[in-house]
Amino acid sequence: MADCGIGRKAAVLAVLLVLAAAASLAYGSTDIDLASALRGEGPDGIILFSIRLPRTAAAVLSGMALAAAGVLIQTATGNDLASPNIIGMNSGAGFAVLLFLSFFPELFSLLPIAAFAGGIAAAAAVFLISSLTGGRTGRSSSLILAGIAVNALFNALISTLSSLDPDVMGSYSAFSIGGFASVRGSQLAVPGAIIIASSAAALLFSDVMDAIMLGDELASSFGYRPGHIRAMLAALAALLASSAVSFSGLLGFVGLVTPHIASHLSGGGSRRTLVLSLLLGPLLVLLSDLLARTAVRPSELPAGVFMAMLGVPFFIFLLIRRARR
Repeated sequence: MADCGIGRKAAVLAVLLVLAAAASLAYGSTDIDLASALRGEGPDGIILFSIRLPRTAAAVLSGMALAAAGVLIQTATGNDLASPNIIGMNSGAGFAVLLFLSFFPELFSLLPIAAFAGGIAAAAAVFLISSLTGGRTGRSSSLILAGIAVNALFNALISTLSSLDPDVMGSYSAFSIGGFASVRGSQLAVPGAIIIASSAAALLFSDVMDAIMLGDELASSFGYRPGHIRAMLAALAALLASSAVSFSGLLGFVGLVTPHIASHLSGGGSRRTLVLSLLLGPLLVLLSDLLARTAVRPSELPAGVFMAMLGVPFFIFLLIRRARR
């Protein structure tokens, strides 16, 4: 019965996602006629295939990646306040991307590798600092504090690099907020393949995630090695988040908000939460991007602005709820 309920909720979210994608294709700073655009007729066809389709695909992929990364990192750390941007993964990946663009701009196709290296480095630094400050790794608020410190460090490095390199400085503002205004289809092939494969891998690991959530002692009794599994989940989360950062910029709060809503809808269980997150994340990002394009048209705002408007109050709500507990 529970699976039937989840199936219905997933179907509803899938329908809403399709409708949001259609609206994303049709509406923006300029509305287009989808019927004629799909036939490649006139300016509408050019707008659809060269701008709107890549932008919509980028929003869907980044929503999937950041939502799944949020579920993985919250499971790996045992902390429901953890997310890729809060514990520094996004800023670490972002710094690596900007550093790579400064020194190797011609090797654009290798950006996901640079972003992955930066995300992994940030995650490793956070776990190391957390363990050295006396908290059980991934199990105390020391992880959040370490994440804030690492996040601040990488943001400072990003600001320094953007000041030293005028070419990077030009794109830093939009990159730091997160958005899809400049995304092109050629940018999505490699990170898109990584995101789809990693999301499938996350679903395959859902049983292991359930075991870890029961506690290290019970997980060990089932034959699992909790430390290795947590490291694997964190690495997979870094791969997902950093792949999204490579084309969406530092889009925040998707990985924090989505797992909580999905968990509430699913009633628990890693597989169910992941499935709903992989639908809900793209839906939230698409709606944020659509609002960004239509709220002040013909001008537009970065999608990250609207995600922050949703994410910051939600984060404060979680902090208040935790304090009351």
